[in-house]
Amino acid sequence: MSCHCFSKQQYGYEYGIAIFTEECGNGDFCFVIIEALQSVRRELSIRHDEINNLLQFLNFMENSFEMEEKPEQKPEEKFDSTTVMTSIKAGIVLMLYNAVESTITKCLEKLHEELGSQKLKFDDCNEKIKQLIVMYYENAKLKSSDVQKKVPYILEQYGYMTGKNVFHISYKELSKFYSLYSGNLDSREIVAVLGKYGIELNERASELKTIKEDRNKLAHGELSFEEVGRNLSVPQLIKMEKTTFGYMEKVIGAVEEYMGGKMFLAADFKE
Repeated sequence: MSCHCFSKQQYGYEYGIAIFTEECGNGDFCFVIIEALQSVRRELSIRHDEINNLLQFLNFMENSFEMEEKPEQKPEEKFDSTTVMTSIKAGIVLMLYNAVESTITKCLEKLHEELGSQKLKFDDCNEKIKQLIVMYYENAKLKSSDVQKKVPYILEQYGYMTGKNVFHISYKELSKFYSLYSGNLDSREIVAVLGKYGIELNERASELKTIKEDRNKLAHGELSFEEVGRNLSVPQLIKMEKTTFGYMEKVIGAVEEYMGGKMFLAADFKE
């Protein structure tokens, strides 16, 4: 994490990874750059490019290219172009959902790494982080098959409560015993997941609910790719794309603000 100063006029969307902190002595504005989340943004950008390329291809196919059956084609070489295009549309829904879940997971992984690097004791943490710690250990004990396997978790939890242990639970480890979500992420669920850390995000996006529902229908075999894609137009998918990636940028921004402001600390320990 590093600090950079810009004039108010200089600051704009090109500084999308910057978090406003305070006005500096020279009248410029100081921003904290969360280096760890730049990799999350880069991966999100790659996924955005992949989906955008497919959407451009679909748009080209629908508006500029007519697939004609050639006389010399063998029967086994013939295919239904409409079915292919509707299946691609459904595939884009899966890619959009994948971008959402991947971004949330990577943000939480980076957040846990930051929490671990701070060497936080139990009383250093805000109430939400304390609840996560307690839920992790209580679930770990419940899911342990016998007393002998419970003992390490009991001792670790005791160490936290007495101030002897510091935060070291990775997001992967937390998920083993306390899953924050499971294949059902839309904007409402994202707000709830972030809220478990005390991260504030109040915006909603109805498109994410549509993406989640269509993804689940595909994943569970309720509908085929052709059936899902049949109900989607390219303009609809373009709107879903813009909304999804715009919303995920806001999620990353909320996590950056939380980390940059050290909002994971208890009120008594904030500078």
